[in-house]
Amino acid sequence: MRCLLLSLLWSFALPLAAQQPTHACAGVAEPAARLACYDGAFPPPPEVVEAATDKAQADFGLNKPRDLLCNPGQIIEQADLGRIESQVVKVGHYNGQRVFSLENGQVWTQAESHSGGHVQAGDVEQVRKGMLGGCMLVMPNGVALHVRRTH
Repeated sequence: MRCLLLSLLWSFALPLAAQQPTHACAGVAEPAARLACYDGAFPPPPEVVEAATDKAQADFGLNKPRDLLCNPGQIIEQADLGRIESQVVKVGHYNGQRVFSLENGQVWTQAESHSGGHVQAGDVEQVRKGMLGGCMLVMPNGVALHVRRTH
């Protein structure tokens, strides 16, 4: 009798175990949309959103894939910045090109051969995304130099 009761319980438990509940977000095919769905249901704490923004700034200018994932409340510009601003700590030369070391740890190399403007340590410069995926170092006087991120 005991064996019969156990087998009956087992036969009812199997279908229930096979029907594990899933979250509605699990059915979203697009990875970024699925993450946004889960983040909407289970919002990340502010320090996670801040860390994602910090990572985007650290990665600015590097060749990264364009399939960015954003957190709720984070605008696309925080995940894919259009510009950064930092103080120049050193201007050097390498292979005939000027190299700009910024306070944020990034190193940018001038991509064109002509001088184009005077940049010196202590200047606060902007690096902006340019047309066709390039970057421009823009001085406070508006003069812009084509640059590429080297570190």
